Amino acid sequence: MSFQLDNRALNIKFTIFEHFIFPFKLNPQILSQINTQYISLEQFKDLAQNYSVSNIDADIIFTFFQLALENQPIIERKLVDVKQLTLFLSLQNFNHAGRHSIFENININDVKYQERQRQPINSYSPLNSPRAKTMRVQSQQNELQQVIQFVKSNIKDWISFLTNNQDTITSQEFNILSMILYNEQKSISQMIFDRTNKLGREIVSEWTIKNIQCQEFASSICGFTKSVTIKNNIEGDLKISQCDDSMIYIDCCVNTLSISQCTNCQIFVGSVKMITSITSCEKITVCVASNYIKISNTIDSTIHYYGSYQPILYGDCRSIILAPNNSNTEKTLQRLREAQIPINKQCRDKYQKPLIIGQSKIDWSILPIDEFSKFILPESHFGCIDFPLILECNFDIDRMNKEITEKKILTQQMNFEKIVLPLLAPPEYIKAVYDRYQLFATFQAQIKQSNLREENQKLLQHAIQGNFREWLVSTGTIKGIGDLVKLIDQEQ
Repeated sequence: MSFQLDNRALNIKFTIFEHFIFPFKLNPQILSQINTQYISLEQFKDLAQNYSVSNIDADIIFTFFQLALENQPIIERKLVDVKQLTLFLSLQNFNHAGRHSIFENININDVKYQERQRQPINSYSPLNSPRAKTMRVQSQQNELQQVIQFVKSNIKDWISFLTNNQDTITSQEFNILSMILYNEQKSISQMIFDRTNKLGREIVSEWTIKNIQCQEFASSICGFTKSVTIKNNIEGDLKISQCDDSMIYIDCCVNTLSISQCTNCQIFVGSVKMITSITSCEKITVCVASNYIKISNTIDSTIHYYGSYQPILYGDCRSIILAPNNSNTEKTLQRLREAQIPINKQCRDKYQKPLIIGQSKIDWSILPIDEFSKFILPESHFGCIDFPLILECNFDIDRMNKEITEKKILTQQMNFEKIVLPLLAPPEYIKAVYDRYQLFATFQAQIKQSNLREENQKLLQHAIQGNFREWLVSTGTIKGIGDLVKLIDQEQ
């Protein structure tokens, strides 16, 4: 028996801990009751109900397990491996153990530990509400250390479980850990198993612990204050964290998106292939197209969403406003295709019916039509699909998907004072924006036709401008306009 020493490390999939940890307190050992290798969604729901887990929660667990396993946004309901699902359930302990006492060697199979897990908790989140003055602000480096420590603390227990407490482990059993660990060059078993299918359990455990490392996010926007940021070349996973009073525009498709500990920010992201996670934020406005989205411990925020799955809310969320995606760029439909997000009415309307995890009392509402408006994007960086094309399709997303081609977008004549209509909202929302434009045009024409004397024209102009500025200040909208003006000045 021999094993291959490889200097290349085992990398932890940090996105698993960033996006796939939920406040579920479901003991992984419940799956020991299953006597077969595979389990279906319906079997899992029936089993989970015995432990006071709702069908909604069970569906979310099963769905996100498949997402984590397959790393693809489009999944099929099928039988899954019981051991892999058990491993995924054990990862949910990171929500409590991994954040509360990260340097303690925690055994998830310990009876006393599991008893503590069953005790009620005030907040599902590892962080306090952003309203709290004592909110713990952690650097990404500390988060990485927490993940590494959690994995190292549990490797031996996981391997014992995978081997059914046998003294040896096979390469196939070890590869089940591929949900958590990976290597760029080869399967994780190839790094240690060499010309043999079995190795000693303790040898493999010690080798794994010794060779674990965790990479930071491929792209990160962190600590920006009172700034305007525009990026169009981001690839892979993106994390936006600890930003204040800023406007962030991402004109591309990213794999995953994490927004955390941000305050008074406006954030636009073209599309997200997998999942968007928003946590511990306050007074932010987000416009995103994403296959999946979850929101936790966030207050006084508006989320404009288009996606494949209903929004998931949990934790200390207050005054959350869910709204249709209100963007319009010349690449909007292209970004949806890049992210494999279907273009249809079902995805358009997913924002209307969020899923609430557990017993959380979430204060959320749907944005009223009369408060809906398009997301303001810097015109110097973002083109748009002009309104005649949208009118031709009668605001219908299915027709827009078929009829608005790249050729039409490029050949459409643009008017300097153009009307910009949101693309991915229900017809009644888009029509409300269009009617507002029409009302303004009518009002403008009436003023021109009134033949006011010059001094009266000035009085009317000052009155309109004064009231408009007062409205901008009272709603906080003036900040965004001011920031965009600064951006334009910098480019000239």
